[in-house]
Amino acid sequence: MKLLYLLGRAHNVMPEYDSEAQNYLSSAVKLNPSYVEAWNELGECFWKGGDTASAKNCFTCALEKCRNKVSLRNLSIVLRQLKVSDTEERKKLLFEGLSLAKEAVQLDPSDGKSWLILGNAYFSVAFYSTHSDGYIQKALAAYAQSEKYEMNKRNFNTADLCFNKAMALFHDEKYQEALENLERSQKFEPDWELSRFKYDSTLKFLLNMKEMVALKGKLKPRKLNSFLKSISSKDLGPYKANSAFKRVSLQDLVVGTNKNKYIVVKVVASVSYDGGSPLACCVCDKPDFAAIATIYRLSQDYGLTIGDSLLIPEPQLQTIHVSLKGQVINFPCVRVDSPQNILVNGHNLQPTQMASMFIKFSSA
Repeated sequence: MKLLYLLGRAHNVMPEYDSEAQNYLSSAVKLNPSYVEAWNELGECFWKGGDTASAKNCFTCALEKCRNKVSLRNLSIVLRQLKVSDTEERKKLLFEGLSLAKEAVQLDPSDGKSWLILGNAYFSVAFYSTHSDGYIQKALAAYAQSEKYEMNKRNFNTADLCFNKAMALFHDEKYQEALENLERSQKFEPDWELSRFKYDSTLKFLLNMKEMVALKGKLKPRKLNSFLKSISSKDLGPYKANSAFKRVSLQDLVVGTNKNKYIVVKVVASVSYDGGSPLACCVCDKPDFAAIATIYRLSQDYGLTIGDSLLIPEPQLQTIHVSLKGQVINFPCVRVDSPQNILVNGHNLQPTQMASMFIKFSSA
């Protein structure tokens, strides 16, 4: 039985699926159904073969025998990868995976890999909650713990950690740190095309946003003035009679959340990002001032059109500043985390126009 396990483990050492590994490990657990290590190894074997349902069963069986960090964190990953069509079921699985990842860390608080999985779990549930819930910040804190315990260990994939941390920083709009972590991931794994692509697309995204703000969307002054003059009471929707909110201009905003205020702006340009979310657009409400609006949780099939009026209640303003390789990028940015609160041409968005943000991890 031990020999079968060792043979299976030896065949399973490569990143690709190996049918011989599955055969040896299946025999091992049949001979000893309480063999936790064999269940975990078999689960990883099924996982490599794309059979997440069988992998889930293996890790569940292992946990029935003994609560252990390997099964807990692997099951956490598998639950995120199970294919389900129902949004609520997807959300339930993600929060269940988060609970398992937390337990894995509790069993061994000094295991950096468990902290990495916990960071990924926090980041996953962030896309089914609001930014103010703090899940992205919790993910970043977990990644920091992972760095603390594992950065110098030989068998730890530091490139994965840097990449996933960069994705969390990107969606927290900390672009300088995101780019720096993508650079670090490439140093650990120079041939990693995904990491290089994310770096290039992020830098291009930032440069395009800076250009659109500087050029007011490249609109001619007459066209821009025509758009701005077309803003009317029809664009205010229910805010027209809402005395609790005060309309202000983009230039009146202060850094942070502008409570009990709203802006009405015109979309003068869109800025595409190869990663999908967020939708970014250049907006104006006066001819001499522009900003970027980043809008999260919009359906991939929905976009804003140049000339659309956009009402944003309690806008969150920050100044983006990136200095990298001799390039300095600065522009004001209004983050919209909950699109159900905005109005487009005086109307709320429909449920079909909103969606959870898309996320791609490098691995676990």
